Amino acid sequence: MKKFWIVLGLICALTAAGLFAGWYFLQRLGTTAGPVRGVLYWRVDADYPERRDEGAFAALAGRDVPVMHEITSGLSRAARDDRVTGLFLEIVAAPSDWADVEELREAIAAFAGAGKPVTAWLSFAGSGEYALALAADRIVLAPEGNLMVPGASAQMQFLAGTLEKLGMAADYVHVGRYKSAPEAMTRTEATEPHREMIASLVEAHYRDLVALIARDRGLDEAAVAGLVDQGLFDGAGALAAALVDTLDYQDAAFRADFGEAESTPFEDYLLSPGRGRGERVALVTVEGTIVEGESGRDFWSGPLAGSDTVIEQLRDAAGDDGIAAVVLRVDSPGGSATASDLIWDEINRTRQEKPVVVSMSGYAASGGYYVACPADSIFAEPGTLTGSIGVFAGKMDLHRLYEKIGLNREFVVRGRNALMFTDADRFDDGQRALLQGQLDAFYGRFVGKVAAGRRLDPAAVAAVAEGRVWTGRQAVGAGLVDGLGGLGRALAAVRALIGAEPGAPLRLVTFDPQPSLFERLLSQAMRGGTAGSGAPFGPWREFADSGLLAQASLLDGRPLALLPLRLEFR
Repeated sequence: MKKFWIVLGLICALTAAGLFAGWYFLQRLGTTAGPVRGVLYWRVDADYPERRDEGAFAALAGRDVPVMHEITSGLSRAARDDRVTGLFLEIVAAPSDWADVEELREAIAAFAGAGKPVTAWLSFAGSGEYALALAADRIVLAPEGNLMVPGASAQMQFLAGTLEKLGMAADYVHVGRYKSAPEAMTRTEATEPHREMIASLVEAHYRDLVALIARDRGLDEAAVAGLVDQGLFDGAGALAAALVDTLDYQDAAFRADFGEAESTPFEDYLLSPGRGRGERVALVTVEGTIVEGESGRDFWSGPLAGSDTVIEQLRDAAGDDGIAAVVLRVDSPGGSATASDLIWDEINRTRQEKPVVVSMSGYAASGGYYVACPADSIFAEPGTLTGSIGVFAGKMDLHRLYEKIGLNREFVVRGRNALMFTDADRFDDGQRALLQGQLDAFYGRFVGKVAAGRRLDPAAVAAVAEGRVWTGRQAVGAGLVDGLGGLGRALAAVRALIGAEPGAPLRLVTFDPQPSLFERLLSQAMRGGTAGSGAPFGPWREFADSGLLAQASLLDGRPLALLPLRLEFR
């Protein structure tokens, strides 16, 4: 009998805990999600992903943020929504990819272009935060805030000396003068082609930054170049240089522009139902390192674009009579050549059923460009890093490391090349020639597929290939991209391809798992902290999202179509 009461007590306790948890989340929902009206308040403080994390506890891992297409679509919807009267931006941290900054700028500028006032408030701003603020009607800096726009730079790191000290050596074969990804492990300094490429990217970014500030602040470009050379401004200095409109505290800045107007958190507005009108367009995302298998966001390796998942979603879109077109959203530095080719083949099949338009985000290079090249149209932001048409493969030689730690290994083999991709030694001349021949053949097929997809002469593609990375603006001139712009520009192309009127409403649909009611409640309840900086494992999450571990896992001899660098302009 005693056991009965103990069990009953436990059941009652668990039931009470569940009811309390439900009440708590509903209370939090009630306090954060009021009626939508007045000014949208958006605290920009995150790298916004392309795909939503799965699972109820994604928020606990620091991913409680909307995805890019939700933000841009939400701002577009809000611009047409009579309940929304303005937008107040508290810009704490901008996305690390410059192309994402550009796309958010476009969406904010389009909102302002609808005649609704936009105010940006900054306590501190680097180049990315300031670029976002420039899209607003007014920029307000905290009285003791700082503005830092020091120009553009890129850092290159070379590990060959470090590996040598550890008894390790990288052995790689590549195709393309600019396919410099292995250089980080095989050299102690950059080759001349690598340095030339990086200098070109930095110069392009610098010129875009100067032109942007000059245009949006009504200043002369030569004067702006002088301001960028100074780089750092306190509040008084930024105001004197006409880089901001006024100095004030956040609450006062809101009241100055919007009075006592009601405000709605932008994240709550995104959760509010929109009007389902217009043709349905499938959004299929290739985010992260391209691998065979399923897409996901691995804790250790960051976002993964799995060929199985992408192919399944493309087939679902092609087979759905209610889908008018497909937008392939690419934010990937590439990855497995095989996985990229499988996706490339499925895009060709999809195009036989309905139009496919590519929208490039921060990166669409190497394998990321491989999957994009057969589309009907390709659009990129000016700062998108793309191209990198090339391939490499290799391995790490660890035999001296094993000798240092006293580890002796013996191998029993049959076949001349049985140990070709082990870490027991470097490639011999015959193995290197064999691998080089296969990579040369793949590179030729890569160039041919780009030429066919872009309707270019193979010689013209070869001239802009060689593994060279281009900005989106440069890629337009090279014929690799059709035009500049984000998701909105891609949707404009979709309207033309399906015969819809310019500006006609379109409904974006995805085949990703959608959050349940509980997950939405949890998301809102967890929103008490900041979206990016206060999340558990924040620094590790930033490293994981870089995809470096996922890319390292591919370094086992297989052909790789990977971007040779990752640049962040802050």
